[in-house]
Amino acid sequence: MDFYKNADVKPLDDWTRTHYSNQIGPDLDGQDVTLVGWMHILRDKGRIKFIILRDEYGTVQITLPQKKVSEEVFETSGTLKPEYALAIRGKVVAAKQVASGAEIIPTGIRIINTAERLPIDVVEGKVDIDLDTRLNHRILDLRKPSVNAIFWIQHSLVRFAREYLEDNRFVEIHTPKIVAEATEGGANLFEVKYFEKQAYLAQSPQFYKQLMLLAGFGRVFEIAPVFRAEKHNTRRHINEYTSFDFEMAWIRDVDDVMKMEENMLHHSFTKTREVMAEQLETLEVELEVPKLPFKRVKYTEAVDLLNEAGKDLSITDDLDPEAERILGKLFPEKFGTDMVFITHYPLELRPAYTMPSMTDDGMTESFDLTYKGMEITTGGQRIHLHDLLVERFKAKGFNPDAFAFYLDPFKYGAPPHGGLGLGVERLTMQLLDIQNIREATLLPRDRDRLTP
Repeated sequence: MDFYKNADVKPLDDWTRTHYSNQIGPDLDGQDVTLVGWMHILRDKGRIKFIILRDEYGTVQITLPQKKVSEEVFETSGTLKPEYALAIRGKVVAAKQVASGAEIIPTGIRIINTAERLPIDVVEGKVDIDLDTRLNHRILDLRKPSVNAIFWIQHSLVRFAREYLEDNRFVEIHTPKIVAEATEGGANLFEVKYFEKQAYLAQSPQFYKQLMLLAGFGRVFEIAPVFRAEKHNTRRHINEYTSFDFEMAWIRDVDDVMKMEENMLHHSFTKTREVMAEQLETLEVELEVPKLPFKRVKYTEAVDLLNEAGKDLSITDDLDPEAERILGKLFPEKFGTDMVFITHYPLELRPAYTMPSMTDDGMTESFDLTYKGMEITTGGQRIHLHDLLVERFKAKGFNPDAFAFYLDPFKYGAPPHGGLGLGVERLTMQLLDIQNIREATLLPRDRDRLTP
């Protein structure tokens, strides 16, 4: 079947792209190029028209003086509508009045596909649209350069964090997301009917990444979705998010884990600031690379600071979002940094596999990393001694027999180890000063949203 017969649209055929928008500059003056992309803006001034063509890397100006382009090209430009998919051939002309220093005078315009009337506008600042409407039309919303830039930066943060771990002998693993038992407790589990059995969506790869150390891999990491059936609907919670986890064996203490994370994030921030300069500029964000080492503050000290600021917390109270926000103001004032490890949480507030503290009675060898007043990482040293691990599971009210697949391997020479889980969307949200985590999530899943 000839899909293009009697149609206004045409295939690309030999209109193969030669350049991206961000490659067009005065150094190409006089060169013939072919670009593809979407019709972002059309400005019709009568005898001269301007097309702003948008592709994956930005926009480029196509200038159409009626006297300098063919009648066919000029007429075709007048039929274009927002988000038409186009291929444009033309000659690059140096132009000081254009931000890029060059524009294109077209010799041909091919309409690859048309677009219906848009349900939302993708031109920056043209119409103020509420977040829920934007998320209902997320695929179009992502075309907006400022929204698209968020996920280029997120990609870069993950890319360079992965690069750092690989350079430090970590192996990437892929663990099951359908599990038989809860990892972090049963209150926020999604149940799954698994043939004749009851199963759950994984809250964390915790058990499996530890077991891979016992299997002899030494250092492992995983970047994958995790699922939390939390019913609260806040700006900082979603029910499926991307967790960047790593686990490392043969550690001396929990500080080895914190050192690995701070160096990983320092590398990732430094490289992202360099590689994503254009996207950061689009978002008007100045990426500040935190200084090494990150500040360490014990949990008891954090509670004291909060109580001095007007909170009324006991040592066994967890830090709620308000407490984190207060600390987000106090830490820069007191320590001159937005990136702070809070260490040595109470046993009551940490999972059963967390190593009890060897220096602080009733506490654990654990930490949270807070960034601009929000927890983005939870980590710590794990218990590697079988009998102590069983004891702690019982103390938390778990039946050790139900976790035999996890506990039994610890009978056979488990190394001292530790690790962490970092929320990718929260990291992105805080770095870019985004107010709602859904904007830092490609396709959010919360208690009300299952599509798109």
